[in-house]
Amino acid sequence: MTTISYKDINLDDLILSSPEKIGDCYMCNLYNDDDLLYIQTPILKVNDIIEENDEKFIDVEINDKLFIDFLLEIENNNIKYTFNNSKKWFNKEIPYDAIDNMYEEQEIFEIDEDDKIKYNMKFKIPIIEDKVQCNVYNENKEIVNMDEINSGSQVILLLHFKGLRILKESFCLDCYINQIKIVNIDHFNILEDYAIIDDEDSSNIDENIFSEEINSVLEEEKLKKEEEKLKKEEQKLKKEENEKIKNNIENEIKKLKDELNNLNN
Repeated sequence: MTTISYKDINLDDLILSSPEKIGDCYMCNLYNDDDLLYIQTPILKVNDIIEENDEKFIDVEINDKLFIDFLLEIENNNIKYTFNNSKKWFNKEIPYDAIDNMYEEQEIFEIDEDDKIKYNMKFKIPIIEDKVQCNVYNENKEIVNMDEINSGSQVILLLHFKGLRILKESFCLDCYINQIKIVNIDHFNILEDYAIIDDEDSSNIDENIFSEEINSVLEEEKLKKEEEKLKKEEQKLKKEENEKIKNNIENEIKKLKDELNNLNN
């Protein structure tokens, strides 16, 4: 496994595997060619460490617009990839709009401060049985406690873009922090040692992986197509009727002209 800078990623090299059953959801693992996708962020400023719904996140400030663009592009790429593979994955073609509506993008908050655009977003800290699974390093590459991270700390995050997590009514990018480096704003070292959290549960994909929402969307698309077909047929009939009326009028005019000519002769 190799860490890659977000600046060096070619989205065309990213591959999503077919969905596999993991616990109460399905996962499409994300690969960069044959490698798992680990991305190193630019230096980020910590706003806070927050807890939501029994999960823990690091809320950060991002000043690098290129990194924000990368995050948005990978989200769009996931939607397109799912659309192009919907027939193969779910045994049915799903409209692009339906996939787009069901996809939950990561929340990125844009802040205009003193005429300078900044972005805030949060990244998930992996926790199993109340134990944090990602290591935190100081500048000497020594493991330190998570408590060393405070509001205002400068950090580099190693993010594992695991893939798509698919639930019955929605799906999203599963991304979490693999490692954290607390850095000085003026100096930092590249991370060297890494750990990977592996999932093992897998089974055949369920054809009903999405809820009835998809079926209703498909039915709506079918009705729209039928309505468009009826409109075209109606327009065709009107055109034919108008042509018929036009021909009748022209014939009547011709007939009258012939009668006038006969009278004059």
